[in-house]
Amino acid sequence: MIKKELERDEAFAWEVLDTAPYAVLAMADGKGEPYCVPMSPARDGRTVYLHCARVGEKLSLLKHNPKVALTAVSYYKAVSAEYTMSYASAVLRGQASIVEDDAERIRALRCISEKYSGADMDKFDAMVEKYAKAAHVIRIDVEQITGKETRNG
Repeated sequence: MIKKELERDEAFAWEVLDTAPYAVLAMADGKGEPYCVPMSPARDGRTVYLHCARVGEKLSLLKHNPKVALTAVSYYKAVSAEYTMSYASAVLRGQASIVEDDAERIRALRCISEKYSGADMDKFDAMVEKYAKAAHVIRIDVEQITGKETRNG
C-alpha cells in the first residue's frame, strides 16, 4: 500500500467486509481479460462465500483461473470542499472454488442468509428445500486481506 498512514489492520478489513452492503468480485479469463461483478458475500472465519446461478460467466472463468480479488466499501462520503473522499474499504485476494459438499453449501447459504435476511431466518429451511439445488456457492479461501480508511472533513 502506497499510503501507509491509511492502512488498517486485518480485523478492520474483516469488519468492512462484514458490514459492506455488497462487494465486487474481480476475476480474469485465460487471456488476462478482466471481469468484475457485484456480489453479496458472507464469511465463516477466513472463508468467504458467494452464491450464484449454476451457469454463467463467473463459473466459466473460475474453471480457467481460480485466483480472485474481492473489494468492499462499508463507508464513504464525499468531502466536496476538500475535493476528496472519506471511506473505509477492504481488498482480499484468494483462491476460489465451487462448493461441492452439500452440507458445506447449506452452511454457506445459511451464512449468507443470516447476513442479508437475519430477521427472516424462520423461512430458511423452506427456501433451501425449494431453491438450493438451483444455486452454486463459491468459496474463497482468503490468502490476504487489507483494509484502508480515511476520515477527511
